[in-house]
Amino acid sequence: MIVVVLVLGVAGAILIARGPFHSAALDLRGTARQVSSAMREARMQAIHSGTTQLFTLDAAQRDYGLQQGPRHALPAGISVAGPARFAFYPDGSAAGPPTALAEGGRHVTLRVNWLTGATSVEGP
Repeated sequence: MIVVVLVLGVAGAILIARGPFHSAALDLRGTARQVSSAMREARMQAIHSGTTQLFTLDAAQRDYGLQQGPRHALPAGISVAGPARFAFYPDGSAAGPPTALAEGGRHVTLRVNWLTGATSVEGP
């Protein structure tokens, strides 16, 4: 029994010394979901206000958000494949290119449906 407790103690010490677990794939997916959520919010604001809302992902500034509103910084290590601009219209429709977010060797693609304005995240 003492040997079992000793082995568990050594295993616990190794895990604690290693630090918190960090998954690049989860960080990338989480960021993509945050951006997608902000895009859905822009669509709802366009419908509610009756005006077209422009949403941008800026690779140079490393941020995203409404063109005339608050901006949100992208986490360190996550890049945007070029600048992307999305327009959300008062009727709920949208326009914009598929846009890739990348971290390391992984990437996810953000898409917006032109007819419904629905956003989706594709990838790992």
